[in-house]
Amino acid sequence: MSTPEATAHRLAATAPSLRAIPDEHVLAAWNDTLAAFLDADSPERRDLDPGLLQSTGLSPAGLSHGLGSIGEGMLGDAAAAELQRPHRQEDDGFSLVVLPAEPPGLILQSFLPALAARAPVLFKSSRAEPRFAPAFLAALGRRLPELHDAYAAVTWTGGDEAVETPLHAAARLVVAYGGEATIDALQSAAVGRLVAFGPRLSLGWVGPGANPEQAARGMALDIATFDQRGCLSVHTVFAEPDTAPTFAAALARALTELALDLPPGRSNTADRAGARLAREEAELRGLDWHGDALDAGTVIVDPDPRISPSPGLRTVRIHPIAGVPPLADWNDRLQGIAVAGHMPATIRRAFEQAGVSRFAPAGRLQATDAAWRNGGIDLAAEFAYGSGGKPDTVSTTTPSSTRNERGSVR
Repeated sequence: MSTPEATAHRLAATAPSLRAIPDEHVLAAWNDTLAAFLDADSPERRDLDPGLLQSTGLSPAGLSHGLGSIGEGMLGDAAAAELQRPHRQEDDGFSLVVLPAEPPGLILQSFLPALAARAPVLFKSSRAEPRFAPAFLAALGRRLPELHDAYAAVTWTGGDEAVETPLHAAARLVVAYGGEATIDALQSAAVGRLVAFGPRLSLGWVGPGANPEQAARGMALDIATFDQRGCLSVHTVFAEPDTAPTFAAALARALTELALDLPPGRSNTADRAGARLAREEAELRGLDWHGDALDAGTVIVDPDPRISPSPGLRTVRIHPIAGVPPLADWNDRLQGIAVAGHMPATIRRAFEQAGVSRFAPAGRLQATDAAWRNGGIDLAAEFAYGSGGKPDTVSTTTPSSTRNERGSVR
């Protein structure tokens, strides 16, 4: 069996052949492959789903919806626009991308920019979810054999210096998604060029003019997608004081209804204990809260405006607030805002200054597309120029952990 280092050396020499592939050939193969992986009835998904459902703990409906939220915006014209961008890797060499355990399908957000840059990549799949990336790469390679030798996904135990030291030394670029421990380890490895996406969380905003029922349905979807395990999952919602109680009740109803169409996945003891503790704390503090089945969602109206991460199981706090939320403790640890109603310019600027890189209507926060730049970072340019390229493009986003190692990043 080939070692990761040997695989990387094989990939490194393929950049010239990658540049020779016409955009339209790459686009056709990409669209066909991605469409198959978004179709739960395709042969690829029928082969993949049993193991993927086991490793992720998502429900079948939750898996399909989650993959769609990542992938549907990367098809067709959106993918074509990315592939036609001018950035190209001009020298030999490979890049290394370290993928998180969750959410599944996150490889798409780094793979399309790598294809656009014609940059060979070795993907490190998590031992907790080693299936999606190699299956997708193999399917794409069958459709366009010229890509087969330029991309690979392998799995090894993180921190194995015998494997990682030569890879870090040779890689033109290292892109890492994951928890605080993963990012810290890579930073201390003194790689030549690191783009790091550490754990973040997202929020909701319900402003003037929002229809509480409509806002609740949209926000429920942003909470339930990937069972709150992605960095675009909503943990906390800020709402006008007069609106908060009505919105909280509507959100609880929406989460209960959504659990029928988008059932929650498998939960563990820590998840259940965290959600139960949140309910008990609300009772002790005399707070209004709503919720039926423990895993179908808990909504707590909390006058304390400080942000606290959700314990999971679709638990969310609604903070009544009339002005700018207190964000100082969360600078560079916030990812997106699901917006219902009007958001004043002062509020938006405060979120932007705290590091928020995505604003979207409630219900669409997790439905990203090929044009979204996670953290404002242009990965196609990063892949193209690598460690010897444009120093002004170096970017890392490495916030502190918010939910131990489950705070995966999208």
